[in-house]
Amino acid sequence: MSAFSPRNFPPNEFWDFSTRLHARDDVERACLALQDRHDIDVNVLLFCYWVAASGRATFRPGELAAALDAVRSWRHEVVLPLRAVRLKLEGDVRPAARHLADDLARVTAECELHAEHMEQLMLYRSLERPGTGTFDALHRAEDAARNLGQYFEVLETSVSAEDRADFARIMARVFPDVPAMRIEALFA
Repeated sequence: MSAFSPRNFPPNEFWDFSTRLHARDDVERACLALQDRHDIDVNVLLFCYWVAASGRATFRPGELAAALDAVRSWRHEVVLPLRAVRLKLEGDVRPAARHLADDLARVTAECELHAEHMEQLMLYRSLERPGTGTFDALHRAEDAARNLGQYFEVLETSVSAEDRADFARIMARVFPDVPAMRIEALFA
């Protein structure tokens, strides 16, 4: 039984996009690999894809900064501490009983997911413009690549070949109609 009801949340196209996308094993692995390598916020990463996929094109000046500002304290004060507790509970918990720690880890994971859902609503609200841009898949994929570039620029981190492969893996799922060669070229 879940500790939270999804009915408490308003319908949200960004959350729906993210849950469908992240449910794919290859996307989940790519997101976690990027998170582990760069300590990125996977919600922001998915937001970069969604903004373009939803026809909102690239971030306008100040929009990415506003989105990051909107979730910064929530991420650092709520999401990351919950993740730290969950990871601790999944490791060595001696002298606590393993089965009790497993139950607590499950509930903590639900809390973490709930907190991430709330973060996605904050990100969504930070961008108050409708999707009115192009709906050409290749153009939207190019916009997503630009959004990712902006995010990694803010992070002041370089993008490795591994990162580019993970970006392309996610991009292929977001834009399945774009040929793989075109997607790979976006990250070459």
